[in-house]
Amino acid sequence: MVSGSMGSAGDGEASGAQSASRAKRSRASRVGAGGRREAVCVPVSKTVTKRGPRRPHGPSPNSRLGRRNASPHWQERGTTMPSSLNVGIDVAKKSCVYAFRPAERPVGEFDNTPAGIRSFLKILQPLKIHRIVLEATGGFDKPLAVELIQAGYSAFVVNPRRVREFARSMGYDAKTDILDAEVLAHFAEVANLQPRPLPSPQTTTLAELVTRRRQLIDLTTQENNRFAMIHCPVVRKSIRKVIDLLTAQLRTIEACIHDHIQSDDNFRNSDQILQSTPGIGPQTSATLIAQVPELGHLNRHQVGALIGVAPQTRQSGNRTLPAHIGGGRKEVRSALYMAALTAMRCNPHIREFANRLKHNGKPFKVVLTACMRKLLVILNTMLANQTVWNPEKCLNTV
Repeated sequence: MVSGSMGSAGDGEASGAQSASRAKRSRASRVGAGGRREAVCVPVSKTVTKRGPRRPHGPSPNSRLGRRNASPHWQERGTTMPSSLNVGIDVAKKSCVYAFRPAERPVGEFDNTPAGIRSFLKILQPLKIHRIVLEATGGFDKPLAVELIQAGYSAFVVNPRRVREFARSMGYDAKTDILDAEVLAHFAEVANLQPRPLPSPQTTTLAELVTRRRQLIDLTTQENNRFAMIHCPVVRKSIRKVIDLLTAQLRTIEACIHDHIQSDDNFRNSDQILQSTPGIGPQTSATLIAQVPELGHLNRHQVGALIGVAPQTRQSGNRTLPAHIGGGRKEVRSALYMAALTAMRCNPHIREFANRLKHNGKPFKVVLTACMRKLLVILNTMLANQTVWNPEKCLNTV
């Protein structure tokens, strides 16, 4: 009985609450003619001017303000941490344009003069620089690259062909100074660049002397070709005077190269090692010392790729094309070309190697290129071990 009366009272209270709820819903909405319920706008007597009370359980649990014990770790929301910048510099004769990557700072320009370079270094001083890339531009880049490296920056002078191919692959079809600087900065950000040591002043001087000798030889060859085609006595006499002058200058430069090598202990030691090899003369030795300072510090694969005498395989699907050499340092390859021709006659080790390739049916240019590479690897090993020519030890170099 008790439980029954309690159940009746509870049912009455529940039914009353449900009635009130249905009454509120009926006042807030009505059923339209189509059977759908339509909302009825209830007029508001006055505007709410105060915020309601806060929720008893506090703010959103996803907010740090609602946490009693905040995390001890630094939260990076809403903050920008300083990052390393990559710089690209488009070098010209009179001025240089630079750009940053990420592009957090505007593009700028400075004069390609000692004063302009110093002002650019002041701009870089408060920044965190990761890498600086500039193109080789026929010598206009050298003073800037030297100043950047001496200031402690990782500066790289890259082949313009690599940068242009990179720009095309990234969709940069237009070409302006600003765009080139931005492409160089992007290239600095993604490229795998290996740092090279800054050449010593002695090496730089020797390289300039060797370059000047090659220029005089080219000029002499041009004048000799003109002399053979001219029949006017006055013009022939003028050309003959120019040839005599170039010949005298060539002797002077060769004497300067010899004296410069003999004045440095390292150059003199390397020159003795290189010229002990049959087929290597004083000019080839000077070219290798001046323009391949890495010789003796690389393995055989690296030194072959550096000079450009390593064959590059070309294969796609079932088709395999003949391998060709490419890239590298053209001046050194030219010197090795003549040295390999001589070594194929007077160097017994190179001559035996060439005869074996000829017997296997290899073309002459393939044989000559292989002899260039083998001779280069032998010279690299001799400088690495600081030993003079020894035919027995050279059998295991390749």
